[in-house]
Amino acid sequence: MGWWQTVAGRVIGDAPADYIEGLARMGQLFVEPSEFPRHVRERLNALYVEGLGRQPTDGELSELLAFCR
Repeated sequence: MGWWQTVAGRVIGDAPADYIEGLARMGQLFVEPSEFPRHVRERLNALYVEGLGRQPTDGELSELLAFCR
């Protein structure tokens, strides 16, 4: 599992990307982080805390969504 810094200086990772892509395969598509249901946001927060020791910023989640499109 890896994490990397985007051109904008934000961090995204394999585990959050895999989670978002899995949701997309089930028909759950999101354009903006504000569209996440509570359980999705909580899972993404947990993945970031587990991997980086902190919660993601909305900017990171926006870049994650763009990456997964």
